[in-house]
Amino acid sequence: MTASPSPDPSLQQVMAAYRAGRLPVARALCEHIITRLPDDGDARMWLGMIAMSERRWPDAIAAFDRALQIRVDPWTLVNLGACYAKAGQLEDAQYCLQSATQVMPDLVEARVELAAVLHGLRRFDEALAQLAVAEQRDASDYRIDLRRGCTLAELGRYDQAQQACKRSAVRAGRFVYPALVAFDRPAFDSIISARAAVAPPATVIDPGPLPADVQGVVLVSFNPPYARKYGFAFLRSYAEYASAGHLLHVHIFDPDEHIVAEIRRVAHKAGLVRIAVSTEASPYAVHAPQQRKAYYACGRLLHLPYWLDVYQRPILSLDADFIVEGSLDVLFEADAGKDVRLNPRRTIDSPWLDVIANVIVARPTPAARSYFTAVGRYAMKHLDAQPDAWLVDQAALFCVLKMMEQFGKPPSIGWIDEAEQSGLWHIGHAYDHLLDDARFKRYAGPA
Repeated sequence: MTASPSPDPSLQQVMAAYRAGRLPVARALCEHIITRLPDDGDARMWLGMIAMSERRWPDAIAAFDRALQIRVDPWTLVNLGACYAKAGQLEDAQYCLQSATQVMPDLVEARVELAAVLHGLRRFDEALAQLAVAEQRDASDYRIDLRRGCTLAELGRYDQAQQACKRSAVRAGRFVYPALVAFDRPAFDSIISARAAVAPPATVIDPGPLPADVQGVVLVSFNPPYARKYGFAFLRSYAEYASAGHLLHVHIFDPDEHIVAEIRRVAHKAGLVRIAVSTEASPYAVHAPQQRKAYYACGRLLHLPYWLDVYQRPILSLDADFIVEGSLDVLFEADAGKDVRLNPRRTIDSPWLDVIANVIVARPTPAARSYFTAVGRYAMKHLDAQPDAWLVDQAALFCVLKMMEQFGKPPSIGWIDEAEQSGLWHIGHAYDHLLDDARFKRYAGPA
């Protein structure tokens, strides 16, 4: 979101620090202004902007709400509505955003954000109506068709959704998530006939033949910097609740000369006995950092068919930035008759699209292997074509499923509910302030 500049010299310093990404400095400056001038609405607004950038939604909500008590501003209403939406308070978000459209009817951002909230409330026709009004105000804004594509896909109108996504990508003139979206038969045929995505990874710590009492595999993957930031904490927390019936498989992208030994040391100190470690070199060069980063998120999906063949057991794939706080047994046990279990976004808002890739259960069935083979090929196709792509894993999981439902034989899908994730706390790579949380610091530290 944007905000109107202020002539106040102190606020100019806040704005400069904010735009330079020096958020703690900007926050301290804002708090100093508010100490002197508690009713400075601009300072309150900027304090909300800073909290919003740090994804501290409750703090942002409090700051924007206080600013609006001082003076009504449509941009602050939009930002407050967006924060309520992130916090899952959709009715409050709708109220703020509708108020913004009343104050400034031509404010496209308010209508696009309102459409996202109405999408989350499953009021899809109303969402499309808001986008139609926004288009009358500014038909060139790529965000309008971005949102329209999401909602049309949710309605099963895939041809129209794909057309909207293409228009959005063209209007943006740079990478935006709709560039990853395809639902048509030619796209489906192209991934079914595509080359094998990547070679199987190398196993560097082999668990040997698994005894019959090992009923499932927990998979986590990262590159060395991510391992040291989040992975070691994951391993220690997992060890505290590890089931004797599970093998932990750690996959390392682009390993350096020390990381395997460090993983081995952390696992040994934590008491982890059943562990496998594999490594691979990214197919993308060092001078293509975004492609490498996106591949780190997608690589596990590419290898799932191989690991399903190797282990012949269900695999629970988790993001590395989780802290395990309880048993994971229920994630394996629920929907045992389903080929694949996916995590739906709550509340739905399609960024991008309404499946999250952080928790996945795959069973060793032909349908699951076919699905993840297609997902891997879809991901590689877009990674090759879009050097700046991100969230490719989510788009691939969603789009391939929808194409298989139309043109192929989809796997049977079970949807993971929130109660089943009670043993997991997801920090999220964008929430660095949570690294100071006691739940993380309990397990953090070097190898």
